[in-house]
Amino acid sequence: PLLEDPMYRRMRKALIREIAPDTVLDWVEAEEYVMSQYQSMRFRNWQKAIWERCQWDGIKRAVKRRLRQRCPSDSEDELDWKAGRLWPTMASSVKPAEIEVETFLARQPDFDSIARRSAIALRRRDAALRHIEQRRSRRTKGEAQSQKIAATRSMNGKGEGPVVEPTALEELPIAADRNHQNGHG
Repeated sequence: PLLEDPMYRRMRKALIREIAPDTVLDWVEAEEYVMSQYQSMRFRNWQKAIWERCQWDGIKRAVKRRLRQRCPSDSEDELDWKAGRLWPTMASSVKPAEIEVETFLARQPDFDSIARRSAIALRRRDAALRHIEQRRSRRTKGEAQSQKIAATRSMNGKGEGPVVEPTALEELPIAADRNHQNGHG
């Protein structure tokens, strides 16, 4: 079902094209990265859906709070009933920010749960990306080291011993200058 989602498939294809996984661990981390990024995006959609669908709860709570101030002796059930009946006429006097706050308070456990899930997904995504980058860095360093070793071997006749004969220390310019200064030259 997840692989059927076009957004997931596009994200996966783009990441694979970008990092070109070639080991099993690279593939596992790539899948983890895409999955956790996808989940994070889905959780944001959940929050949006809750906001859109639960504004009624926010309006009703805001109206009920105003009624509570006007009729402090009314029971909660009576305030619920009045808010359900009066919200169409009272809602226009409620500021949008007040409705947002009341919507959040009405669904706070849901928002908190989604926020926790999203944070976990983002941490997993970031960890997968770090692992991918660490493996790529190690691989690049290893390839550079292999190239350096290969270059050294080719300069030295492919490991068959040095092609260039070493020069005696006395013949080097630095040694000759030292010998000259000591009166040997």
